[in-house]
Amino acid sequence: MHDDSDPTLAYVRSAARLLALPLSDAQAARVATHLARTATLALLLDAAPLAVHHEPAQLYEPAPFPDVDPPAPQR
Repeated sequence: MHDDSDPTLAYVRSAARLLALPLSDAQAARVATHLARTATLALLLDAAPLAVHHEPAQLYEPAPFPDVDPPAPQR
């Protein structure tokens, strides 16, 4: 039985069981450490005051493929 007093570690272990991922205790601890860092970064970003004019630019949309293939390079 594991001591899951750390909710992030408990989450990692539960998710690993659900997905049938074989994680050792050391691996689960490393994943929990990185997940906790990511959550901290997300909280910092969420707390940043943003106004309407901070709206990001239009989403990237790739150009359509050309109707014909470009000529092959000469050798």
